[in-house]
Amino acid sequence: MPKSKLESTLISLTIITLLLLTSNSPFTLAEEMQIREGSTLFYKGLRGSGFGGYQTWDASIRILTLNQTTLIFRSSFTFEGSTEGSKVTVKYQNGFPSYADYFTALIYLPPECIAESLQGKLEWTSQIDTAYQFPTITNKTIQTLNFTVEAGTFQGVNITLTVADAALTYIHDVNSGILLYEHWFPKYGDEIILALMAATYTTEKQVVPNLILFTATLATPVATAIHQVRKILQKRHRKHGHQPKEATLKSGFPKKPFYIILTGVLLNLASVFMPWSQFAELQIYLPLSLPSALTESAEFLTSTATFVTISLIAHSTAILAWLSIAMHIYTNKKLVSQLATLASGILAFTSALIFIQTGWTPSWGLPLTVIGGILAITGIVVANIKIEMIMEEPEESEDASPTP
Repeated sequence: MPKSKLESTLISLTIITLLLLTSNSPFTLAEEMQIREGSTLFYKGLRGSGFGGYQTWDASIRILTLNQTTLIFRSSFTFEGSTEGSKVTVKYQNGFPSYADYFTALIYLPPECIAESLQGKLEWTSQIDTAYQFPTITNKTIQTLNFTVEAGTFQGVNITLTVADAALTYIHDVNSGILLYEHWFPKYGDEIILALMAATYTTEKQVVPNLILFTATLATPVATAIHQVRKILQKRHRKHGHQPKEATLKSGFPKKPFYIILTGVLLNLASVFMPWSQFAELQIYLPLSLPSALTESAEFLTSTATFVTISLIAHSTAILAWLSIAMHIYTNKKLVSQLATLASGILAFTSALIFIQTGWTPSWGLPLTVIGGILAITGIVVANIKIEMIMEEPEESEDASPTP
C-alpha cells in the first residue's frame, strides 16, 4: 500500500470519526417518551425492608394492545436467572381507568386522566374495578414535580393513595402518561419499588447513520486484511527457488507483543457487533451499530444520549485500534502507533466505565471491549520491556569485555 494512499486513508477515517463524535446524533435522540403498541418499558425493581435487606430484579412491560378503551401488556420479570411473565389488562372509559387486573397495573394514564389529576381531582381512583380486591382508599394527595429516574428527568404528577396499613405512590410522566415510579410502602412487611430504566419502541430503521459508522469501523481492518492476503498470494506464486523472507513490521515493533495487541484489537472490533446488555428477554445492541439496524432490537426513547456516547466511544476504540495496527504494519512511526494503541485501550475502559454507571446488566460486548483494552495495553508494556532488555544487552557485553 503506497504511503501517500495510506496517509490519506487514515486522515479520512479520522475525520469521519471526529464528525460522528461531535454530532448530536439526530437519528436516535427522541424529544420525549411515547407509548404505543410495540413499546417496551423497562423497570428496575426493589423489594425488602431496612431490616432484612433488599432484593433487586429486572422487569419489562411490552405493550401488546393500546387503544382508547383497552391496554393489554405482557409483564415479565427476571430474578436470580429465572424469568416469569403474565398478560395484564387495563380498561379505560372516557379517558379514565375503569378496570385493572390489579391496582398496581396502572402503567399508563391517558391525557384526560392526567389533566383531571393536575387539577387535584382524584375521584377516578375510587372508581376502578379490579380482579383482586384493593383496600379502601382513605386519603389521596397529589403534587407536580420534576422527577429523575435512570431514564431521565421528567415533569411528573405524584399521586399517593393511603389505605389502612399502607401507602401506594404513583409518579407518571405528564406528557406521555407513562409510569415513572411506583412505591408500595406498608406499615408491616416488604416495600416494593419500581423505577423506569428506559422505554423502547420498534420503528422503521434508519440505516444510513449505522452504515456510515459500520463502514468507518471496518474500512481499515478490511483494507489491511485484503492487502495482506494479496501479499501472501503473490509470494506463493513467485518461483525464485528460495523461501521468501519472513515478514517484518515496518515500525520495527516486536512480533509477539504485536500479536497480543492484534488479539485485543479483534476483540474490540467484535464488541461493537455483540449485545452490550440483556434486560429481561431483550438483547440490547449499541445504538448506531449495524446489529441495531438489521435486527428486531428496539430503539431507545430514553437514556439515548448515554448509550449513543457509549456506542461512539466503542466504535472509535475499534477504529483507532485498527489504525494503530495499520501504522505498525505500513509505517515506521513507532511512537505514534504505540500512542494510538494506548489511546484505544483507554477508550475501551472509558466506554466500560460509562456503561457500568448505567446500572444495566452487562452482556457480551462489555467484557470483550475490556479484555481487548487490557490486551492492547499489555502488548505495549511487554514490547517496551522487551526493547529495554535488548538495549541493555550490548551495554552489559561491553562492560564484561576485557580491557587491553
